[in-house]
Amino acid sequence: MRRTRAIHTLLFALGALLPLVPGAVATADEDEDDIVENEPHDDLDDDEESGSPRRRRGRRHDYSHFSDGPRRVPNPRGASQARAESLGLGTRDAASHALRRSPDPRWLRAAEHHGPMPEHLHWPVDLGRFGRGFGFVRRTRPDLRHDGVDVVADEGSVIRAVGPGIVAYSDNGIRGFGNAVVIVHPNGWVSLYAHCYRTTVQPGWRVRAGERIGFVGTTGISRGPHLHFELRRNGRAFDPLHEFEGRPWIAAYRRWRDLRSSGQYEEPTAHVPENTPPERGLARPTRERRAAAEDVGQVAFLRKLIADGAGQDELEEVPGDHFSNLLWPLRGSARIVRRPRGVNLSTEPDTPIRAVADGLVVFTGEGLSGVGKAVGVLHPNGWVTLYGNAESLHVEVGQAVQRGEWIARGGGAGPVHFQLHQGGSEVDPRELFVQVR
Repeated sequence: MRRTRAIHTLLFALGALLPLVPGAVATADEDEDDIVENEPHDDLDDDEESGSPRRRRGRRHDYSHFSDGPRRVPNPRGASQARAESLGLGTRDAASHALRRSPDPRWLRAAEHHGPMPEHLHWPVDLGRFGRGFGFVRRTRPDLRHDGVDVVADEGSVIRAVGPGIVAYSDNGIRGFGNAVVIVHPNGWVSLYAHCYRTTVQPGWRVRAGERIGFVGTTGISRGPHLHFELRRNGRAFDPLHEFEGRPWIAAYRRWRDLRSSGQYEEPTAHVPENTPPERGLARPTRERRAAAEDVGQVAFLRKLIADGAGQDELEEVPGDHFSNLLWPLRGSARIVRRPRGVNLSTEPDTPIRAVADGLVVFTGEGLSGVGKAVGVLHPNGWVTLYGNAESLHVEVGQAVQRGEWIARGGGAGPVHFQLHQGGSEVDPRELFVQVR
């Protein structure tokens, strides 16, 4: 008996010393490209927590029975594509760098475009409920550490950026995460949004806090629709729940519950193909020289176009076909009200806004009195169109747009405001609209 106890004691001591032997334990840093295989994230082993019989396991991180698709990500284009290429964003290596190390200083400078990081984060899914927390959530398997939080929501629920920053990655090449977005924030934090049904931002895109970046899905190693959200600092994940004001997941659950019990809840549909603006592939040349000019993109430049019209040299830089009518700018119907300048189009919140004709984006943002967030487009026939009171903007200065292309969403910040100008004069657009819903 004593001999048996002595043998057990010796084996226990050797087991305790084994992790101290060089090369005995592989770390995540040994394979820089193996992002997810060495990540502790896992959505497969719910049966451990539910009390069901434990299945025989193969090697840890064996994803052979799972697919990260279908791949639904935007095509690179415009100024964002050029920015991503110049900063080295959009690749799997960029995602690895952002998630494992401190972000490149150039990325941090680019992330400051929409201001500093707010004191509190924006809850990423409006009606998202708490699903799984951060840390060692399984008592017997410390290698199954959960490096984020799971936010449960119906497929198609909108995912929003928790803070301003620049998109470092938007694709489905990180094994296990499915369609995923990685955002670098101006304070050096990095946020990850995984298992998306579809992402709606591309690498190089500079996002605002609360801006839509994708839809909740169940791609990658996911057993049901939810968002896996991580927050990292200097390459290390930390619990993000402490960075939100109050407990927004509880408020979201109560709103979701009350809507369902009252019969007012509507299943998300914005993500389905028939409600999704078509992908048009790579845009035509965006005339980088025009986008780089100091005056383009400024409020003063747009005011000059409205007041004086565009010169011939400026129109030569605008790609696209000439049109004699205006495509109805909204998806769906709207009540039209004539204003001293332009028209107001009353519609539902989050309604897609479309370009009425081919042209070049010459302004995005705020600064024009009374129109809130707006997009200004110069067209090759000399038209200048303005789309105001937008909830979110989805184009950038210097980007070529085609007739019918989705450029913004509106309706929640008041009626969408539309103006048409030509040669320095304001034109009533009502008689020119076609395909009015």
